Amino acid sequence: MGSDKEKQLESETKERVSSCIACLWSCMVSLSGGLMLAWWTYKYHPTNSQLWMVPFGLILFVTPLLIWFAVFVSDACSFTGEVRPTDASSVHDPENMITQVASTSC
Repeated sequence: MGSDKEKQLESETKERVSSCIACLWSCMVSLSGGLMLAWWTYKYHPTNSQLWMVPFGLILFVTPLLIWFAVFVSDACSFTGEVRPTDASSVHDPENMITQVASTSC
């Protein structure tokens, strides 16, 4: 039957597949922008016609790269320590804070 370990493995596999699909999709977008710029350079640059292709191609080419950079920097700079302290005497523990306030108000 479905144990917790199997469910966790299945969810990790789904996450991995979805992130691979997103990576492939962004590669395709960036590649299409680069190919559009290359096509414009080959076909229309000598006459400086079809200039709309340049900013459109640049946007398609650069946007996935900026997103990859932002995700990489965010992941590299993320705080990996425990956000919430484990000791029960912490002021940030809501249950502990309620008991402290209740005991001092009487």
